[in-house]
Amino acid sequence: MFLAAALLAGCSSAPETTSALYLLPQPESQTQTAEAVTDRPLLVVRPVELASYLNNRGIVYRTSESQVIQAKHNQWAQNLSEQITQRVIADLRQKQTHYWPVTVHNLLDQSSDDKLQLSLNKFNGNYQGNTEVEGEWMLIEANGKVKRRAPVKISAPLQNEGYDALVEALAASLDDLTDAIAQQL
Repeated sequence: MFLAAALLAGCSSAPETTSALYLLPQPESQTQTAEAVTDRPLLVVRPVELASYLNNRGIVYRTSESQVIQAKHNQWAQNLSEQITQRVIADLRQKQTHYWPVTVHNLLDQSSDDKLQLSLNKFNGNYQGNTEVEGEWMLIEANGKVKRRAPVKISAPLQNEGYDALVEALAASLDDLTDAIAQQL
């Protein structure tokens, strides 16, 4: 694992001649019946809040306890917060049946709907060959009262070297996160 992280870090310091754009893989969608969807109360999934160093195009990884690197040639193809928000909505639609998760919609009055807020201060790879996904999520009732909250701390090993493996491992960590959220909704 350490070797994989060292090679990932080593690749980042070598001159890069090509650029690559990455998207988080989306789960396979399963069709839901209209009755199953309309019977559920809405859950407004607020845009994921990211630490400022994550809110950039470059894929982030830590090369030591204190150094964070943003890749210049290996970047997110779409805003990371939007990708994670879309993934959380898609996953929760499949993994639980209490709510029908939706995005924030300015034309709809969503004030009477419960809200889900996910805040992440880590969503990166590290020098030990793992992902780091850390933060917290909150289920907030329409009246603003926090109904449930839980810390997020997930680490998963990279299965191979390189950015493809890092993105796949981050997606797997996100899958673990939505499993945990779905169980508590």
